[in-house]
Amino acid sequence: MSDLRETFVKPDAALEGANELGAAGARLAAAWSNVAATINTLNAARPSPWGDDEPGNEFNKNYLGGDDQPAQRVLDLAADLVPLVEVLGPTVKGAVEGTVDTDDMVKTLFGGDDK
Repeated sequence: MSDLRETFVKPDAALEGANELGAAGARLAAAWSNVAATINTLNAARPSPWGDDEPGNEFNKNYLGGDDQPAQRVLDLAADLVPLVEVLGPTVKGAVEGTVDTDDMVKTLFGGDDK
């Protein structure tokens, strides 16, 4: 068992995982962009499963009626979340590469594998 202060990274596996995470983030961003555009287009037409009478208008008021209504809240929250997910892969990749670079520099400055 390793000392609790030690961390081991398998760079190739970590970089592969970071690349997969980056690709998933890119797919999510593209899919969300399409979904958000569709939602915005449909909401602009004031959709109502209840029609254009009083119940339909009440539905639209409570669904689309402002920033604190469900339709806009979902769009706003996803607009904040999706870009964060999109950069996870590149961020992890940078961290792994930085760790490997630091290990290589320490090895160069302070000795080989036996140090």
